[in-house]
Amino acid sequence: MENLFTLRRISTGACLMLALGLGRVSAQSYFSSTQEEFGKSRIQYKRFEWLTIRSNNFEFNYYRSGDKIAQNAAKIAEGEYDRITELLGYTPFTTMKIFLYNSPQELEQSNIGLTAPIDLDGSILNLAKSRVQIAYTGNEEQFKQELIQQIARLFVYDMLYGGSLKEVLQSSLLLTVPEWYMAGISAYISGDNDNLLMLDRMRTTILKNKDKKIETIQGKDAEIIGQSIWNYIAIRYGKDNISNILNLTRIIRTEESSITSTLGISYSRFIKEWREYYANNQYAVSEDKTQDTNTTKPIESKQNISLSETKQKLELKPGEVDTDNYEFDAENIIKSLANEKLKSKSDEAEKVIPKSGRFKETLKIKGPLAYENIVIANDVKSEFLMDPIRRVGMKNTLVLNDLLENHNIKLGLFITPVLRNHDVFLGYNNNVRRIDWGVDILRRSISLSELDERNLYLFRPLNINNPQTTVRVIERRLYYNRFSAFASYPISQNLKIVASPNITSTSDIDIFEIGKKNLQSIYFGFRGEIIYDNTVPLFSKVLLGTRAKIRFDRSYSFNNSNENFSRMVIDARHYRKLIGNVILAGRLSYSRSLGNSPKVTILGGVENALNRTIEQTNGQSEGVPRDLRDILFYDFAGSLRGFNFAKLYGTSHLLTNLELRLPLAQYVSKGSMTSNFLRNLQFVGFTDVGTAWYGSKGPFNRQNSLNTVIVGGGKNPFRATVTNFKNPFLIGYGFGVRTTVLGYFVRADYAWGLEDKVVSSPKLYLSLGHDF
Repeated sequence: MENLFTLRRISTGACLMLALGLGRVSAQSYFSSTQEEFGKSRIQYKRFEWLTIRSNNFEFNYYRSGDKIAQNAAKIAEGEYDRITELLGYTPFTTMKIFLYNSPQELEQSNIGLTAPIDLDGSILNLAKSRVQIAYTGNEEQFKQELIQQIARLFVYDMLYGGSLKEVLQSSLLLTVPEWYMAGISAYISGDNDNLLMLDRMRTTILKNKDKKIETIQGKDAEIIGQSIWNYIAIRYGKDNISNILNLTRIIRTEESSITSTLGISYSRFIKEWREYYANNQYAVSEDKTQDTNTTKPIESKQNISLSETKQKLELKPGEVDTDNYEFDAENIIKSLANEKLKSKSDEAEKVIPKSGRFKETLKIKGPLAYENIVIANDVKSEFLMDPIRRVGMKNTLVLNDLLENHNIKLGLFITPVLRNHDVFLGYNNNVRRIDWGVDILRRSISLSELDERNLYLFRPLNINNPQTTVRVIERRLYYNRFSAFASYPISQNLKIVASPNITSTSDIDIFEIGKKNLQSIYFGFRGEIIYDNTVPLFSKVLLGTRAKIRFDRSYSFNNSNENFSRMVIDARHYRKLIGNVILAGRLSYSRSLGNSPKVTILGGVENALNRTIEQTNGQSEGVPRDLRDILFYDFAGSLRGFNFAKLYGTSHLLTNLELRLPLAQYVSKGSMTSNFLRNLQFVGFTDVGTAWYGSKGPFNRQNSLNTVIVGGGKNPFRATVTNFKNPFLIGYGFGVRTTVLGYFVRADYAWGLEDKVVSSPKLYLSLGHDF
């Protein structure tokens, strides 16, 4: 029987959000490029019934046939606890929870990491980090090393990023360390650093990466190089300086300055001497000297003791001693040697006692106990969003899950200065079995109080083309409520199929005309998705690999069959590493809406823009559509730079984005960059190609928003639709920069637009959030 949740660390505010709470799905894609969800899966072949044992400082969770593994792990962890904390100069305040699996194959079924929170400027903000999972491979020595390495890594993480929620958020925003730093210290603590084979491996790895900056190295090489650095510090400067560097890193938030301040030499000189130490095999010379120093002569037995031969004796006066010919009693010599040996053993025993004065605790193991499945806050995030309709607002999300991440709750609130504009949502995921399932609820409110140049574009797809100078007071409220359930079947860890039925209601309420009847519709819908994702992180917010999604939506109105519609969306992305750390990123986006009431997609400008220029209307007809509910279904497909916002619209669209991304921090020493502004600075070259059209004849159909101009109408008795013959594809190109400002990732793009062989004047775009 599944363990019941024990709710912990949930604030009153979170409970209030849960009460209000309403899902992860959205009425339309306001941020198709940057906030589209993909994600991998874990496949569960069997369920685990967990049990727990608790030792002095750890909690071990295991399942059937894993009791001996847990007992052994407890002995190893407690046996190394004092050594690790003494070396780090830090003792965690929380009990680490360790999940033990009987084999690597069973570890692959674990959901831990699926809801890993957002990566902030190089560090992972994970409030539930005080847990690790380890598989037993059958090799005792390998298991011991892996266990110690995971424990050490977690202790260092807690040391640098832990503490209160405020401290975690602050550290995550301001503290960035390279991969070698975290991976290296844990490998040093768990590894055999005196082994010549290991030292030779360090040397080989260093020579292999001699032309690279150590901050840019990833994977196993980063771990080995980091291990060699910490080993060199311990040998050359003493182990005490390891804890000094770690503690100073948390305070001044840069590993280079910490090393410089602690060791008293420049970072460049330190790196040079470190490389020379291994390149010149100085560790082998040090090893030979150590062996010579440690070689001691054997204590001879009483029978084999040879006393010094007497030299010519001097004539001594009373009370004088001939020190050159003084003869010691053999029995006393043996007693003296034995006392020296006992004293040496006593000194060695005293060295085992930690410097803090603590004596080693007696191992105490309690259990087995029933596993307690607690709920924790795993991710808290706040970000500014520039909603394309409601403009500036704050999005707040909170992710709650159990320790195994089998159950996840996501709560969120988007709010603008005008409180009538808001989203409230709640989602629940159950990942216990192979088929994942969940439910989502969303409520969205849009308030339109005035008709002016800022929102005239909303009415053009509704066949109301107002003059650009129109200013008119309206009071309309649009509401969108959606309840959906979903089931996800993973074919592999990278590929899954998702099916989602839903019930949706839409409302259009005219506050200005009280007697006007409210417009309401209820839909029954179905969504099917195929999702592929094999991406892996390279460094902060940079991926390698491919992710793609094919989605099909079908909605049936209970009110009127003329409101039925369907929509198909394809979104494919690929990230490829070129020379060095230069990344080529590409995105293809396509959609098509059909049915009796097809829905519109809008193109032009950039997503999440701080500044935007809206494409001007040339209409002469004035008015407000009677029904505005289609606005709730508008899609905004992504960035088409070089053009105004809402340049194109139609029931189908095709858009490609190509970006060449150059992260400055991967080529310049971090020691020369003391601010996050410089550390996160990226340069980008890009090109965007896109079009949108109506009907089923494709983009070269003349009846599209680019080739169609309405002349007259309104007070003018003459009205005509003029069709031209422009190339339907718009091409934008330019360059940009990205960096972090006050903890927010900001983009600046400078782009030219090519329309029908004519290049427009360049445009500057400022926007928030990371690229696709």
